[in-house]
Amino acid sequence: MKRFAIMLAALALNLISYGQTGNEPNRLIISDNIGNYKGYVIDRVDGISFERVDGEVKAEIEIKEVTLEGLKVAILRDFDCEGYKLDVLPRVLADQLTDPLQVISYISRNATTYYQDFTDADLTGIELKPDTKYTLFTVGIDKFGVEGDICRADFTTPSIPIVGNPHVETTVIDTSLFSFTVEFTPNSDVSSYYAVAGPKGVLESQFEMFGPGFGFSNITDMIIGWGTPRTGNDVVEWKDMEPNTLHEIYIAVLDANGNAAPYQVIEVSTLSLGGDGEASVSISLGDYKLAEWDGEMKPSQFIKYTPNDQASCFRVGVYKAEIYDSSTNEIKAELCSDPFMPTENWFFYEEFETDFQIDPGTAVVAIAAAKNANGKWGPVTELRFTTPDTFPTYAHSSPAIIESRIKTKKTNKGLKAGYFPTIGRKEGIRLK
Repeated sequence: MKRFAIMLAALALNLISYGQTGNEPNRLIISDNIGNYKGYVIDRVDGISFERVDGEVKAEIEIKEVTLEGLKVAILRDFDCEGYKLDVLPRVLADQLTDPLQVISYISRNATTYYQDFTDADLTGIELKPDTKYTLFTVGIDKFGVEGDICRADFTTPSIPIVGNPHVETTVIDTSLFSFTVEFTPNSDVSSYYAVAGPKGVLESQFEMFGPGFGFSNITDMIIGWGTPRTGNDVVEWKDMEPNTLHEIYIAVLDANGNAAPYQVIEVSTLSLGGDGEASVSISLGDYKLAEWDGEMKPSQFIKYTPNDQASCFRVGVYKAEIYDSSTNEIKAELCSDPFMPTENWFFYEEFETDFQIDPGTAVVAIAAAKNANGKWGPVTELRFTTPDTFPTYAHSSPAIIESRIKTKKTNKGLKAGYFPTIGRKEGIRLK
């Protein structure tokens, strides 16, 4: 009890110190380690006590049967488990709830509390999609009404019988450095189909990352959600793709009743740049002149980047000299890196020139580095320069700045972090 006594003494000390300043608190706030909290008006708090539950507080799960209408389950409580809450989530969402408190917080929002065991119960009121992975969670509750331990059971729903043999034949008819063109030919059993493309492995990782936020329960949902419906023969060109890259095209195919057959995947590669030798980028300065930035004329330094014939892709950056010199190793490491997710303008592939808004009299370091066809980074090219001390008809009194016209944006940038839609309900989940 010594630890608890110290905690209570600290609370009392805080109340005294607030009272001495005239800012006496009137709320008691209890927070957990993922940011959830519960508050009380202090005048209404009758006491604070500390209790102990020695056993596990679990509601063990056994899934006996799975249909698209619901589940047949057994749920048995441990000795110290008074009740429990439960919910069914798409597996892609369940796998993102990595902290037990995240599971408790998510399930506790709308779930009913049960206070009995079931050996052969029907769990209904859930909208389950065919051939999809799901997870059933239970959260045990002890005699004090406190959420305890979590149990989890994964399952996969059965497929719906498909009418005929819907299938789409594909023919790659053209590839280039930055695009590829594919002809699609559906057979007579196809009512409609959808296709999306991305670098190999990326679409699956995007489903795992963004599926919950978009309400996708399976990859077919994602293909249909992001694709364009097509009904007959079609020729599709994908532009602005990455060179030197193996891509995948995912195809969702629907039968005459609108039910999805297993999705198809084909592979296609863009043409390659670069060689096996040392990749490098040369940097040269262009004009320093006034240019329009968001409706205002500002001084701009034009810079050209030219990769050699061994470069498959490259990256660039421009820094104030004092910032670059204080963090050179960190900046070089960031320059010679791959993105953790697909990001537009992370890499460049061909010679280009752009301007950077830089104030007069600013010491600057422009840098660039390239990878060869084997993915090996070459040396970092540095070009140091100082912009002219004066610029006609321009005055700027704030600290010197560098603003780039190169804009980067992540794919699916509109996604709200932490937003998870609730699984579809027919009439409300029920266990009986």
